[in-house]
Amino acid sequence: MSRTPETRAPEARDMSPRVVLWSAAGLVASIAVALGIVAGLVHLLGHGRGPTPVTAPPPVAGAPLDEVPYLGGARVRARAQADLTRYGWADRDAGRAVIPIDRAMDLLARKGWPDPDDKDTGAPE
Repeated sequence: MSRTPETRAPEARDMSPRVVLWSAAGLVASIAVALGIVAGLVHLLGHGRGPTPVTAPPPVAGAPLDEVPYLGGARVRARAQADLTRYGWADRDAGRAVIPIDRAMDLLARKGWPDPDDKDTGAPE
């Protein structure tokens, strides 16, 4: 019960190739005319003017945050150094202390990283 495909001629009711070619030629001609008009306008209106100068926006006057800015950085560094070299309590109720960073690195190198499951070591939660 197999059927052989029938061969048919191309449909003759479609648009003719001549109409398609004339439409494409009209499109290309329209684009060429538009480009010519734009080029003519640029040529006519573009003469006599050079490039526009680039200007920087005016500076905005802000509030003076530091009268002597380099002293602020020194204060921050001194405070950070003091925090890294002091003993104290981070949270006295929880039993968490602050120790100098050098001492903490020595302890960590000697004893290793604390086990987080062991609550007695003071490991961070």
